[in-house]
Amino acid sequence: MTASAGEAADRTTTSAAMAAPGLRERRRRQTMAEISEAALTLFEERGLEAATVDDIAEAAGISQRTFFRYFAAKEDAALPAHREFEDAVEAGLGQADPEADPCEELGKVYGRALQAFADNASAASQRMLRVSRLLRREPLLRAALVRHSAARNARLFQALAAKFAGPQADDLQLRVAVELCTGLARAAFDTWTERLEAGRPARLPEIFVDAQDAAQRVRTAF
Repeated sequence: MTASAGEAADRTTTSAAMAAPGLRERRRRQTMAEISEAALTLFEERGLEAATVDDIAEAAGISQRTFFRYFAAKEDAALPAHREFEDAVEAGLGQADPEADPCEELGKVYGRALQAFADNASAASQRMLRVSRLLRREPLLRAALVRHSAARNARLFQALAAKFAGPQADDLQLRVAVELCTGLARAAFDTWTERLEAGRPARLPEIFVDAQDAAQRVRTAF
């Protein structure tokens, strides 16, 4: 009985230890989402320059110190939607065919990741649209996204190089694939936002396909 009780206690402790990281991660993401929501709301209401880190921290119910545990600068607090999308792209590389053309495969990965925004009324789409609208009017936020995108592209290149390690892809080809696909996605996001703001119908995955077709026509012209 004693041994059984001890084993049961060990199993309980082990299970709790295994579950704890998942709980911590959920709490971390929840806190990050709350900070980001507070930042977006303040940026929309006051503008990015007028809203301070202290303002964001107060609105999110946290300390300034806690804010900086999650974000290096106030601009970064508006960009988790982009980071989540980029994480989905990197995760999607697992489905890519390493024997196929890297650019075509990366385009497919982006296309699948963009399906998360197929419904314009979804929470993911509405959050991304809020960020896209802010990007159009806030130069400091655009500059932050450029810096962030440079680091993202470097990571994506490394992930692509690991996936396509065969002779069918050299460094130049992989860099072109990254720059082309990220550029097409950026153009698709901008076009999506502009059309919806103008009251026109727009579906992001379809716009990305149209952007790929346009790029193919340009490539053919060369």
